[in-house]
Amino acid sequence: MELKADDSGANSFLDGTLPPRLGRPHGLSPSVIVIGGGISGVAAARVLQNASFKVLLLESRDRLGGRIHTDNSFGCPVDMGASWLHGVCNENPLAPLIRRLGLTLYRTSGDNSVLYDHDLESCMLFDMDGHQVPQNTVAEVGDVFKKILSETEKVRNENSNDISVLQAISIVLDRHPELRQEGISHEVLQWYICRMEAWFAADADTISLKTWDQESFSYSFSLTFLLF
Repeated sequence: MELKADDSGANSFLDGTLPPRLGRPHGLSPSVIVIGGGISGVAAARVLQNASFKVLLLESRDRLGGRIHTDNSFGCPVDMGASWLHGVCNENPLAPLIRRLGLTLYRTSGDNSVLYDHDLESCMLFDMDGHQVPQNTVAEVGDVFKKILSETEKVRNENSNDISVLQAISIVLDRHPELRQEGISHEVLQWYICRMEAWFAADADTISLKTWDQESFSYSFSLTFLLF
């Protein structure tokens, strides 16, 4: 069964309010199987159950939440997937739910950021031997990565057919070998690409070159990472 909702009904899927078109047919109690226990599956199951459908939710993992998962095995909470709420306003369907739950929100973007500064001084990278990568190296490679992404715009304009961001980066590096990095700088560049993949929850070879930058994109990161 496929559920579709327009913008006006987006919040209903999370707060349990029943959209009119999901009303249960009179005299029937149909059963519905929802595959996947991520946020979409859980929201769909809740709406259907509130509409008096018999719902069976199937999830292959031993937990619900999908990409929303916090790991406490290190002795502190580490978000393994979703960790930011973008747009604390009514157009984000999670915002009303969070307000009703009374959860505390912290600003993590803007010049007056509460949790971290939007600069590379708050970001620490370490090599495989546990040595911190010099901050100037991280900053310099960050500038190179921005130049590479800027050059991918030319590649996009040259191609009528869409290609992946990874393909475009490869083309740029072939054209501009001076942008290639070696040693630890190469590892830092890979980290920047990995952060881009984390933002879109997709591998760089599947991210659309034509549409990846439709939204405002931030290259400021606040966590401590181990370079592989």
